[in-house]
Amino acid sequence: MSGLTDRSWWPSTPAARGTVADAGLAALPTALAVALGVVPLGFLFVESVSPPVTLTNYAALGGSVYPDVMLRSLGIGVVITGICLTVAYPVTYWLAHRCPARYRLALLVSFTLPLWLNYVVLNYTWVWILAENGLVNVLLTETGLADRPLDLLRGGASVVVGPFALPSLSLGLGFVHIYLPYVLLTMYVSMERLDYRQVEAARDLGAGPVRVFRDIIVPETYGGAVAGALIVYARIAGAFATPQILAAPSEQLIAQVITAQFYDVLNYPFAAALSVAFLAIVLVGFGIGALSSDVRAELGRW
Repeated sequence: MSGLTDRSWWPSTPAARGTVADAGLAALPTALAVALGVVPLGFLFVESVSPPVTLTNYAALGGSVYPDVMLRSLGIGVVITGICLTVAYPVTYWLAHRCPARYRLALLVSFTLPLWLNYVVLNYTWVWILAENGLVNVLLTETGLADRPLDLLRGGASVVVGPFALPSLSLGLGFVHIYLPYVLLTMYVSMERLDYRQVEAARDLGAGPVRVFRDIIVPETYGGAVAGALIVYARIAGAFATPQILAAPSEQLIAQVITAQFYDVLNYPFAAALSVAFLAIVLVGFGIGALSSDVRAELGRW
């Protein structure tokens, strides 16, 4: 019985007992996160090197169209992320420092409204707008601006400019519509902390808009910009629903190829190798972006 009453193992100070209690509270969500996140990735990697243990599936990634599809996915992710940042900078600057305070919350909510809606519904909204008998073509033909419906939905293919792929109109609009709100929110938090007195001082000293943007605004807000880019980039590059609904047939992205390998070809090991390889590339980019302490601080707020 003395062993049951011996409490020498229990922390003697309140601080130590608080630490043990905190560790106990964190244990369950940590275990759940590992079970739902890390363990499935482990199974995915095991599947990618089987059967039995081989790197054949990874060696096959260099053949056929897979490198092109992966580069196209990464390139479109870069382009759409760049567009989102280009739009977010002036919008969040105006919202944080020029918009009257009484309208600020309502406008921020309206700008981020797509976050409240299902992204599949958002994609099909663009189908209704851009289809042959959709809103845009009806307006163009009824007003005489076009004599026949234009091929706006899934028309054309992505155009390669250097290392980047430019998405078709419908795919680009769908991606920007869905992911711009994430960048707006991240950028707004950074822009709100910008000391506007520095902007005024620079203008008083004769700095033009470009100089103010380059020397004041960007250095003070780049952490939020990079954090926003990291948050949406991987989601854009690895998206499935948006390219499936809005992309041209020749704009197949990596998620569609992986899905086809899993469900159509039934080549699970190769599909797993594709998934792991793409995830590794994205994680390397994420790690490089997160080297900055400012970026890590912004990501920590999310």
